[in-house]
Amino acid sequence: MAGLMSGFGCFTHAVVRAVPQSLARDALRSGGLEVDLLKVQEEYEEYVSVLKHRLGLEVLELPADEALPDCVFVEDAAVVCGDTALVSRPGAQSRRRETEAVKAALTELGLNIVEMTDESATLDGGDVLFTGREFFVGLSKRTNQRGAEILADAFKDYAVSTVPVQDALHLKSFCSMAGPGLIAIGSSEAAQKALKALVIVYRLKYDVFEKLKDHMLIPVTNQEKAKVDGGLTCCSVLINMKKNI
Repeated sequence: MAGLMSGFGCFTHAVVRAVPQSLARDALRSGGLEVDLLKVQEEYEEYVSVLKHRLGLEVLELPADEALPDCVFVEDAAVVCGDTALVSRPGAQSRRRETEAVKAALTELGLNIVEMTDESATLDGGDVLFTGREFFVGLSKRTNQRGAEILADAFKDYAVSTVPVQDALHLKSFCSMAGPGLIAIGSSEAAQKALKALVIVYRLKYDVFEKLKDHMLIPVTNQEKAKVDGGLTCCSVLINMKKNI
């Protein structure tokens, strides 16, 4: 298991996608808040700058597609682990075509592509939490059991457990990896319901950002994208390219 954890959290590349102007009006959202497109652009540019200049990643930026107002949330289109990329089948019908450009980018990077072609399956990358040892897959309005099964088949070296997600869009709407062996999870009711379903051998911290003294913390604004249910992880697909890829 220690071998599987080696290099966890170390990335070399990121795939991102520019913000379409159609996001402000047409992006899917659970609330009715108005979105300031200029602020979304500023948040996105800040985020990409951090990836490039603070984290030193090679960033592949895909162009926006005005016909796909949610396309900036590129994480939902694919799950990458090692040299394998699982191209997902998003739960929202309007987002299915987002995978085309992402698949092309991951193919260009030389990753082994697995496509989710089963029409009974749905999977959003925002429902997939990889700990370095295993995958947790949120069963939500966007991801179903069949999607989780296909992910398990694509990444056979890792155990896959499902977690029911209620009152939230995705599993990673309220939890994320904060470091090796460390999951940060929120205190909301949705988060606590999910927590009860998890059997985790990791430490769970609520005030994690006050305790991570050994990690570099970089504040990044996400307030405007949150109005359309977007989180920070939603805006990139992170990849660790090995020398032989």
